[in-house]
Formats: sequence, structure tokens, C-alpha cells
Amino acid sequence: MSKDNYLNKANDFSNKKLDELITGLSASLTKEEFKTDFLKNICVYACGSLGRCELSEKSDLDLFFIYNKQDSCSNLEKYRFFSKIYDVNKELGFKDPSKGGGFWDLISKENLVEIGSRNEDYNNSFTARLLLILESKPIFNIELYNNIVKDVVDAYFIDYKSHPSNFLPMYLINDILRYWFTLTLNYEHRRDDKDNKQTRYWKRLKLKFPRLLTCFSTLACLYKKDIKPEDVIELTSKTPLERLSFAAGENKKISSLVIEIEKKYNWFLSLTQENPSWWDIEENKKMAFKNADDFHELVVHKLLNEVSKGNIELKKRIEI
Repeated sequence: MSKDNYLNKANDFSNKKLDELITGLSASLTKEEFKTDFLKNICVYACGSLGRCELSEKSDLDLFFIYNKQDSCSNLEKYRFFSKIYDVNKELGFKDPSKGGGFWDLISKENLVEIGSRNEDYNNSFTARLLLILESKPIFNIELYNNIVKDVVDAYFIDYKSHPSNFLPMYLINDILRYWFTLTLNYEHRRDDKDNKQTRYWKRLKLKFPRLLTCFSTLACLYKKDIKPEDVIELTSKTPLERLSFAAGENKKISSLVIEIEKKYNWFLSLTQENPSWWDIEENKKMAFKNADDFHELVVHKLLNEVSKGNIELKKRIEI
């Protein structure tokens, strides 16, 4: 596969798998199987490489499950639901979920929109909420997904109606930065010298390419002056690279930067096709980490510095 067209190929493959997932879940999760109103109160969305439309044959499936009722469902119904999800996961050729499915659990919408709660790390709602905004694609109950996105954005814009002309989305920006810093801390904490060479290097590059771009492409768009809740809702439907293209359409001064970022990112995606022995060559390793450093400079410093010039008031409030 050519390195020049890998991004397009990954996007096509992702859309194919999204269609298969939506169809598979729709066929498997039926009212005949679940007699109560359980199904209409649950939505499922994909994150990770599928949420970014960068899926490869080696990718696993990262899912979140939001329950739209305050009272919990029965354990039996929940177990049957996850059994159906697992069957579809297996039928479509995805790897088994990590940690033996330990992250597969229902998160209540109430917890999801309770921003700043001391429980949000414990119940995983912080990660679920941020990835909902940063890199999600709905695969079951899309109408409920759209309503939940709106409720989450409204929670971040709680003060918007009182001063729409000079509103700054600090609440959301602070959470995105908190998420980014959490990712970097988790990387250091979980770094395992017992991992093989390729695994260690891939963990590092995933932090420095997709996870960085997921956060900072959104931050770049949040510098828009007079931003409204509807703007952020629209951003959630875009992949990180689509957000950069959108930002470049709004600000022609960053067009050349966005092209450079896309080229570097396309190079990163192409590495999924390389043989593991690629890392055995010292020059390849040096090139990979140099590209990662260059990518960080392009996105975090050059891009953010340029877009921030359009919103000086916001720039004064943020130190990145």
C-alpha cells in the first residue's frame, strides 16, 4: 500500500467497518430479545482508531456504553446485552476487548454530564465524556447519542447564555488539557521495560501522533471567536484531521501548516503496514522519533500559536 494514500484507505476501511457494526448491532439487539425499554435508553459509540476513521486490520474495537436512566438495569439484562456485543465483535473479526472486557460497563448519562465530580475518574465518565467529544462515532441508537452530545456540550457551555458575546470555552479547554496531561502521565506510569521493542515504540508514537492530534485539533478549533454550543456539536462529528481542514478553511494562514501535519500523520499511519523488524534498524528508530518531535512542534507550537492570534483574550487565559 502506498504511503501517500494510506489515510484514504484507512478511512474507507473504517467506514466499511462502521456500516458492518451498525448493521450487526441493529440485527442482534432486538426488542424481541430485550422486552423492557432497555434498548431505547442505551447508546453505544466507538472511539480510538475507528472513532478517528483510521482503522487497520490490526486494530481492536474501543467502545463506550451510556445508559440514559437514573435507575440501573438488571444484571441479567446487562450480561445478555454485553454477550450480544461480544458476538458481533467476534463475527466482525475484532480482537477480544482488552482486560477481558473489564472496561465494558454501562456509564450513566447522569455521571457523564456531571463535570468536575470527584467520582468521574473512578466511574470512567471523564474519559467517556472527553472521547465522546474528541473522537467518537455512534454505532447504536444514534438519536440518543446526538441528544447526549448536546447535553454534554450544554454542560460545558453552562454560562454561555448569560454572556454569549464574550464567552470563552475555558471549562471545555481545561478538561481537554487535563485529559492530555493524564495521557502523558499514564504513559510514563505504565511504561513497561518488559514489553518488546516494537510495543514500547508503538506506545510512544501513539501518544505523540493520534492522541496528541485528537486533543490539539479540537483546541485549535476552540479558538474561534464568538464560539457557540452548535459549533462544538458540529466538531464532534468530525475526525481530528477534518477539524484541521475546517480550521484551515476559517483561517487561510494555517493552510500550509495543516498540509505539513497531514503529511506527517499519513507517514505515521503507514507504519502499521511495516514488518516488526523495521524497528531493528537504528536509523528507522531515529527517523520515527524525530518525526514525532517535528509533529509535536507543528501541532502544539506552530499551529496553536497561529490560531491563538485570532483570539487574544483566550490566548491570555491559556498556557500550553
